[in-house]
Amino acid sequence: MNILIAILLLFCLIAVWFTLYYLGNQQVENPDGSARITGNCGDTMEIALRIKDGRVLAASFWTDGCSVSKSCVETAALLAQGKALEEVRTINMMTIMDEIGQLPDTHLHCAQLAETTLQRAVQDYLARLGPTSCARC
Repeated sequence: MNILIAILLLFCLIAVWFTLYYLGNQQVENPDGSARITGNCGDTMEIALRIKDGRVLAASFWTDGCSVSKSCVETAALLAQGKALEEVRTINMMTIMDEIGQLPDTHLHCAQLAETTLQRAVQDYLARLGPTSCARC
């Protein structure tokens, strides 16, 4: 009987975590810029941006990677929200790591992958606008 209760509690905990994760990270519908990149480690990250007047209004993220990958891509998306594109283009792996804190040496690539994914999402947005769309970016 105790095993059944433990399994039920574990199932409830997982269900709550997934619900909070997906409700707290609403996907940007029809993003203005997005990128999905798979790193050498096999983790895939995705960032989608809603941009208006050169400012990121909303950013959503997704990864199939480990908890460090999730922290890095989530931080990159959060750092981008509300910022002008010029500011977003300065977000790099060091900015992400400064926000998160110390990462294990074996997971530094997670911050690099998050940076690359964010910057490719910005590049995707600029490419959709055309070659002369953002001379200051």
